[in-house]
Amino acid sequence: MQPFDALSIRAVLLESKALLLNRKVDKVHQLARDEILVNLRSKGGTIGLFISAQSVYGRMCLVKIPSSQDSTKDQGESNLFERYRSKYGTNTPPNFCIVLRRHLTGATLVGVEQLPGERVVDFVFSCVDEVGGASLKVLTAEIMGRHSNLIFWDKETRKILAASHAVTKEMSRQREVLPNLIYERPPVQDRPNLFLIEDESLRTAIRELRHSSSNKERHEDAEEQKETKPTRPVVTLEQWLLTTFTGLGKHLCEEVVAGTGLANELSEFGKQEGAEEKLFEKLKQLRETDIFQPAMPKDLSRYSLLSWYQKPGDESWRSFTSANDLIENYFRLLEAKELYLQLKEKIKSEINTESSKLEERKSTAQSHLSPNRELETLKDFGDMILSNLNSITAGQSLLELDNWNTDNNTDNGGIVKIELNPNLTAVQNAQVYYRRYAKARARKGAAQSTISEVDKRLSILNDLRSKADKAPDMNELQRIKDTLAGRRQHSQPKSQKVQKIKGKARMTSLISSDGWTIYVGRNKNENDHLIGKIANPNDLWFHVLGKGGAHVLIRVPASKQDPPKTTIEEAAQVAARLSKSAAGAKVRVIYTRCKHVKKVDKNKPGLVRYENERTIEVDTAKPMPKLMKRLFN
Repeated sequence: MQPFDALSIRAVLLESKALLLNRKVDKVHQLARDEILVNLRSKGGTIGLFISAQSVYGRMCLVKIPSSQDSTKDQGESNLFERYRSKYGTNTPPNFCIVLRRHLTGATLVGVEQLPGERVVDFVFSCVDEVGGASLKVLTAEIMGRHSNLIFWDKETRKILAASHAVTKEMSRQREVLPNLIYERPPVQDRPNLFLIEDESLRTAIRELRHSSSNKERHEDAEEQKETKPTRPVVTLEQWLLTTFTGLGKHLCEEVVAGTGLANELSEFGKQEGAEEKLFEKLKQLRETDIFQPAMPKDLSRYSLLSWYQKPGDESWRSFTSANDLIENYFRLLEAKELYLQLKEKIKSEINTESSKLEERKSTAQSHLSPNRELETLKDFGDMILSNLNSITAGQSLLELDNWNTDNNTDNGGIVKIELNPNLTAVQNAQVYYRRYAKARARKGAAQSTISEVDKRLSILNDLRSKADKAPDMNELQRIKDTLAGRRQHSQPKSQKVQKIKGKARMTSLISSDGWTIYVGRNKNENDHLIGKIANPNDLWFHVLGKGGAHVLIRVPASKQDPPKTTIEEAAQVAARLSKSAAGAKVRVIYTRCKHVKKVDKNKPGLVRYENERTIEVDTAKPMPKLMKRLFN
């Protein structure tokens, strides 16, 4: 992938600055610890300023926020904001978001400035406090790889108000980033910035490159200057650009060299006609250009704002009308690709783990497969003892007989030696061999059945592995994951499928009209077991508001977000009818995610506290849902 560089920031801001200025902040969303979306409104509508300070996918761009009344919008556009909407919903947002909302809601964006040649941007807001006082607040986006951060500070006092990443002395010796400290710019590197260097200094650097000593000599000089940190020899033009100037990333250096048409090896630089001038002109063009040609290859290996990579008629590249569209699509697709690969690896890992367990189970079963002859020998010994009762005396420990079965291999010329327990009668000794025979046969039959079952399951897993390798998208992978989860559930022993409660009670489960599983706890012990043992964090929990009664749970698979409205209403009906509320009345039922439900006291079964609840009103006078009838029979 290509990291978001200073040129990308310049291209985005050249397009966006006029659109952003003088807009008022409508809402601030924090999508994750290091991602925010600022809704900016004007008479022309609302746009979204998306800023990410992730170490890998850090970037900024404008995103379209479609109007709820716009019925003609493209499906891709209608889902755009959904990809960036706040995952916190009505929950309490992080502190960074709280601070931003307190100061920026209703504020006007009055300035947008990039530090020249740097991956640092200041968004200046004119704010009005509670008593009508005006002030300027700055949201600084530092998009610098693992050092990326979002810092909010007061322009007059320069005091930091909040940051997405707090940086302490222990974390950095160069600067702290904490509330109430003075905001300082990131440390400046000891190399010239390509976007700030004067033309003559740039020409001088290129001439020095042409007349420099050998790579070996340069490497040795570098090690003499910094013995504690030896450097690798610079042998390519790309490496020279990257190590000589700031403001350039690896991919941008590659594109510059591609644009010059020069050989990349430094040993060839001085031999090429007009090499100095070609490199100077291309770097000058890079510094001064304000016209961009956004594009990216279909394999997402990089993106380009200059298109110096591309060749005429190259269909492996996709062009965009704006830098914002390029950045939004490139990183979104890149994140989706990574999520796709992560899910695929997770599925394959789960399949491999389960396959290994099955192979071990098969190996154990194979060890219980006694040869047929060994089994039959045990039965033969029992038969021989019964056939020779008169020749066996009390206390005898060994019986020697002529072998009547030629299939039995003996080492004594056809003589069979049968061990006897001297404390048992002859009949009892025969019964011992019969019991051993029966157990061995049963064990062999069970082992054969196990091997057959394991082979079938291994075949299914191999098929799922093959489908995962060929899965074209996330939807198909999710179906495979759900299939795998369903198989694990159905492969459990029956005793594990039915949830046992104290005493002889069993957890009641129902199937909604939409096919969703609903669990019902009908007493305090079942309620306690439902919350403590059965519930998953994403499941929905139901209970009548302010009344004693059943705990009801809707199982929500990982691939689904919310059950249908019908299922929610049916679960609420179950909770209402199994409560202490009066029959035939309208009953208020609360529900929330199980991750928001906590047990109050382990010694008080069924007693819980909850948060982030929603309320639904049900009428118990209405006809009883079909799924509930067996509860009241």
